[in-house]
Amino acid sequence: MSLPLPDPLPRRINVGCGFDIRPGFLNVDGQGFHNPDIVADFTDLSFLPEGHFDYLLAQDVLEHIERDKVPPTLAGWARLLSPGGTIRLRVPSLMHLFDMLAQPQNQTAEAARSIMHLIFGTQAYKGDYHLAGFTPVLLHQFLLDAGLMLSRASILDNWLFEVEAKKTQKLVDPEDQIHHVYFDVLERPVDIGALGILPERLAAGLTYEQLKLEITGSDEYRFLKKYPRHLGPYRALMAQPNS
Repeated sequence: MSLPLPDPLPRRINVGCGFDIRPGFLNVDGQGFHNPDIVADFTDLSFLPEGHFDYLLAQDVLEHIERDKVPPTLAGWARLLSPGGTIRLRVPSLMHLFDMLAQPQNQTAEAARSIMHLIFGTQAYKGDYHLAGFTPVLLHQFLLDAGLMLSRASILDNWLFEVEAKKTQKLVDPEDQIHHVYFDVLERPVDIGALGILPERLAAGLTYEQLKLEITGSDEYRFLKKYPRHLGPYRALMAQPNS
């Protein structure tokens, strides 16, 4: 760890920043050649004050940590957040990557090598190896175990989860609740159509529990309980006669 800490200490922190040095953030990285504000092992930030940061950013970081270190690392990051603070993560989605490998257009050695690069990392230097992978249920459980409630979720470039979670026991914003229940029940980000309709229904009196019950009664949920998840995108096609 390199010291001293900036004074005043920013209220936002960019963990594992690499070359993405952000103004107004405490930029922390394990590699000195990235020229962060602090050089430190981002799996152990116990030297930073508890509850100080309102926002923690960790893009393309958790996959570089040994699998058994992911839960305690997330818990340590959550310790840094103020009550109601937000953590934003970007991590690879193994299911999306495996689906990419299976696509007809990727059935060449060159395409497979490119996707393997995404799965296992650049491997250009120590610390640039991917040691962990994520599925929706794993990511969601890791967040819950750290005392964080998922409040936003999306897929970037068809293979990266981008999620936000809040240090809280209960989400009150309707859009937060919608994102959470979709990731919890259907294990995917909410679609734009549902996001356009459901906030008004929640505002009109639909409860979170009722929304969750509706989704667990959906055709999509029943399909996912019967068929492998990777077939989800082909649900409509499979429902056609003689398909």
